[in-house]
Amino acid sequence: MALKKYLPFLLAFVLPLVLVYAWWGGFAPVEISEGEAPARTYAYQEQKGDYSKLPDLAVEVRQALVGAGIEPGLPITVLYSNPDLVDVGERVGRTGYLVAEGTVVKPPLAVARLPARKVLRARVRAGSLLAPSRAYVALDEHQQARGQGINMPTVEIYEPSGSPTQMGLLTVEMDLP
Repeated sequence: MALKKYLPFLLAFVLPLVLVYAWWGGFAPVEISEGEAPARTYAYQEQKGDYSKLPDLAVEVRQALVGAGIEPGLPITVLYSNPDLVDVGERVGRTGYLVAEGTVVKPPLAVARLPARKVLRARVRAGSLLAPSRAYVALDEHQQARGQGINMPTVEIYEPSGSPTQMGLLTVEMDLP
């Protein structure tokens, strides 16, 4: 009897929320692996403060690159401050796009190069707003099981799927000693 009473509510509200969460990748597995990250060059802007502002800054970086006739590659974010340890106003991060080696940009943009290095990777196929939380939780659980924490900086690269029916792939890389 009780189920019949709540069935319309479940079908109208709860089921759609669960389906959207699943479609965004909320139940997708997070793959953790060690590997070699290639050297990468990226154009970026740096920000001190709330990491939630980085997506807006990435839009500005993309517009500046396109305006300068530079083809932006995949989006990249480098986070230098661990949110568990650093106050919101003191966090430092960079956001931008992969670019060809030798690319020259005008301020406020800058160019940096990440060397090839050994990394621990967390990969998840999920929406761009949901994927980071999924990846970092899995990475932290992996590290905590080994008596360690997340080493900063971390590098995030999001590869869009190119399809409206499939979510993109977020890779979070953390340097290994």
